[in-house]
Amino acid sequence: MSIMENQRLMAKVCELYYLSELSQKEVSSRLGISRPQISRIIAQARAQGMVEIHVRNPHETDTALERQLVRRYALEDAFVVSIPEGEPEERELAFSREAASYLDFLLGAGVSLGVMSGKTIAGMAHQLRGGGRTLGEIVPLVGGIGPVAPDLHANTIAMTIARNLGGTPLVLNAPLVVSSPEAAALLRQEQGIARVLEKGARCDYYLIGIGKADARSTTAQAGGLTPEDLELLRREGACCSACNSYFDRDGREIIALRDRSIGLGLLELKKGRVIACARGTSKTEAIRAALKTGRVHLLMTDAETARTLL
Repeated sequence: MSIMENQRLMAKVCELYYLSELSQKEVSSRLGISRPQISRIIAQARAQGMVEIHVRNPHETDTALERQLVRRYALEDAFVVSIPEGEPEERELAFSREAASYLDFLLGAGVSLGVMSGKTIAGMAHQLRGGGRTLGEIVPLVGGIGPVAPDLHANTIAMTIARNLGGTPLVLNAPLVVSSPEAAALLRQEQGIARVLEKGARCDYYLIGIGKADARSTTAQAGGLTPEDLELLRREGACCSACNSYFDRDGREIIALRDRSIGLGLLELKKGRVIACARGTSKTEAIRAALKTGRVHLLMTDAETARTLL
């Protein structure tokens, strides 16, 4: 009888490992069996049903939605929050708290973080608490979105995160959209602006929102897009905005406005891990378009939106 067929030995190994909480190295030393063999015995015991592991997950429904999102959209990870019924502001706050708590665990000391503008990202920034660690540089990815709602600008969000987690916030001293390609080209050549954009392209993590490409978008509401800009995006088939990019429903980039914009597009964020935070069933088409680009690694959303995406 081989060692892998010895049921009594298999049970002893599993009891020492799971019930007595010995390490595989300690089990190996006690029984005089090599550590690789101990590992194989444990794996075999689980395969044969000798060992059953049960996880009591109070968020089992959300976890199931996360697994489905990962499979459907080829994500690295997903984070889904079930939000209780209530007023829109209360639900947004509940999501921001849960998402920020999860983000606190992801961001390690010294990492650089690129941030986008927007309501959801601003809400999360205010809820970040950290654990005594300090981030590196916090880099705004886009210019100012308009004269209204400065608290939703990427510069302000970078400063809020630095205040809550520590780190060095940078400032992108430029508007998001200017009147002509020539003006945009001149601004991008300015040393201070070029330096921030260069650093933004090399961050370890990116925290972005996903929005619609219409008059209800944050940028339009803040005065950063004219009616002519919105009509151009509509004609081109844009349904999604992410960073300094617009996409159609199939995830193809719309280049309209890019030559007049100051900031980094989603497809330019090639070095670090992209974390997208977006919720609301009205944004389903926009979120789906962003996921189809293949540039989002982790999606944070609520359960209602997740079900619609699936």
